[in-house]
Amino acid sequence: MRLFADENLFEPIITHLRSLSHYVLSIRDEGLSGISDDEIYKRACRENLVIITMDRDFARTFRFPPENCGGIIVVKIYKRTVEETLAIFKKIFSALTDQNVMHNLVIVSPEGVRIRRSGT
Repeated sequence: MRLFADENLFEPIITHLRSLSHYVLSIRDEGLSGISDDEIYKRACRENLVIITMDRDFARTFRFPPENCGGIIVVKIYKRTVEETLAIFKKIFSALTDQNVMHNLVIVSPEGVRIRRSGT
């Protein structure tokens, strides 16, 4: 999977995704900290990247239609330590397939995964 990691995503999650051989373009690594959500979305659309973020705004599909980019993963694991968040993320992310993610909105939470399919 080709992922575009928002700057609010914990670094251990990015490291874990890379260890699974996913291509992860990190906003922090690219020196793009502070760019707007609209700029993130436009770049993801241009490069067909899957946005992965902890920003709930990306769950608004009217503003950020996932079918126009590679897809959107919103990690909604809040008020936990980085270690707890990573453990929950690893468990839940391991069940996702590329087909579940591509051009869809995927919400990852402690309760599991919800997928809003785009219909494309």
